[in-house]
Amino acid sequence: MWDDFSPFITGTGPTSTVLDADLNPNNILDGTLANSVRVDWAFSGPGAMFLGPTTFTASLYADPVGPGANVLAGSVAVPGSGPYTASIPIAPGSLAAGAYRLTALVTNALGATPTPIAGFVDGPIIQVR
Repeated sequence: MWDDFSPFITGTGPTSTVLDADLNPNNILDGTLANSVRVDWAFSGPGAMFLGPTTFTASLYADPVGPGANVLAGSVAVPGSGPYTASIPIAPGSLAAGAYRLTALVTNALGATPTPIAGFVDGPIIQVR
């Protein structure tokens, strides 16, 4: 979900798809293998052209269902010309066995200056074995 800057910029997504080591959509992952989450989003409207010189950062957080601390599973920089796709790797062994709620957070910056554009998608719940 994005803040709506209508009628100048309208965002769609972000959406997330969990991919196992074979790049198949799957919510049950083998934690000893490299997995990933694909995050997709887009913008439309006359203000979207101003996103060209910016950079998006897509970050993936894994929140254990039950005890344990949140884990930043990874972050990826994406140039500001859409539509946008970020493939965020989940390194082998980075998540212990168990259930996690995933949250993808997408932020935007012009150089080192953050812009007011941010979106997130909460979920799904995955199992790591």
